[in-house]
Amino acid sequence: MIANINQNILLEDMKHYVACMKEGSEIYMSGFYTDDMEILRKEATRNGLIPAGFREKNRWAVMKFVL
Repeated sequence: MIANINQNILLEDMKHYVACMKEGSEIYMSGFYTDDMEILRKEATRNGLIPAGFREKNRWAVMKFVL
């Protein structure tokens, strides 16, 4: 799954993304700044996602999570 949208919508809709996933699924989230990574990681972990890497360029970030 790929979600390229801003931090607020990612945080608000994360539970819906997880509900569509099955064990072993991957989700890539992007469209936010590196400064927002920690709050997204915390919410993802709270929803059962496991951090599996990230990339950044010019303060923009993409994070990978696995269910």
